[in-house]
Amino acid sequence: MGKEENAAGRPVFTAQEKEEIRQAIRRKYAGVASSAAGFFRYPVGKEGALSLGYKPGLLDQASDDLLSSFCGVGNPFAIGRIERGDLVLDIGCGAGFDVWVASRLIGENGRAFGVDLTAEMVAKAQANLASVQAANAEIRLVASEQLPFADAFFDVVISNGVINLSPDKPRLFSEINRVLKTGGRLQFADIIVEKELPAPLAASVESWSQ
Repeated sequence: MGKEENAAGRPVFTAQEKEEIRQAIRRKYAGVASSAAGFFRYPVGKEGALSLGYKPGLLDQASDDLLSSFCGVGNPFAIGRIERGDLVLDIGCGAGFDVWVASRLIGENGRAFGVDLTAEMVAKAQANLASVQAANAEIRLVASEQLPFADAFFDVVISNGVINLSPDKPRLFSEINRVLKTGGRLQFADIIVEKELPAPLAASVESWSQ
């Protein structure tokens, strides 16, 4: 018998399999926390950020530690304007680069939060933001798709190459909708699959961390 599938033909993971996927993600990104070099088949770090349209002047102001683990796949800030005073959440914040960018846009009356699944990334992001004295930014460790924030809290939720990693996307999108204010925006960049994956690959726990 093959693996159970949902109405869209996607594999349905058990709670144990979801946790195995999260553990595989943690293992990989614990390494990326030191440096993204060698983990991806596309430009990373400062070179990657430049290729995605982040402004050179902004990147020149970012520390090497903020940029060394950057492995984004797009520029969520290009989708819509972040206003001063906004409350912003970055899902899968990594080493904190996009949280730092958001913190500069929202000013002292706004607040930028980042959440990440990997303890090493959270520690690095906290250290990075402390080193640049980003007093309006905060990083939290999460264990699953559940977000530790109140309903209708954020003006904008951003994410950069992370939603595709979630083994429970319906739950994640439900949580994003819950924490967004009425009229709030989701601005994210991600990788999508344009053709059907072979069944063994689609059902593979390890493949979800790639």
